[in-house]
Amino acid sequence: MITIDCREIESYKHELAVFVADWIGAIPTMKLHEFVLSPIEDEYLDTEKIVKGVREFFASLGETANFAVLPKDEIILIKSLSTRTFVKEKQPESMFTCTHCGYVTQYEGLLQTHMKLHYL
Repeated sequence: MITIDCREIESYKHELAVFVADWIGAIPTMKLHEFVLSPIEDEYLDTEKIVKGVREFFASLGETANFAVLPKDEIILIKSLSTRTFVKEKQPESMFTCTHCGYVTQYEGLLQTHMKLHYL
């Protein structure tokens, strides 16, 4: 299991977890200021591949130069290189989240359809 500390990008924690989990094929588990990636089977999680996935997430947001991704053993720390705060725009209040993968939508029907896909 690999822990990714997201204290400095708290508002993007869920999106990062889903992106990286899809990138490497792992199961994300959300915690207060971090998330943990667990292998799907008895596979080894490659820390370098996870770091590359985190950097790719920042590249998709155009924020590559503003964050450092620091791996140490089984913890990956994300540090801001600038003084500006990295906060996502506020989403509508009625949001529905998938308990399996963290998928977020504002439509309950879409979430129910998404949840069915986990059981196929």
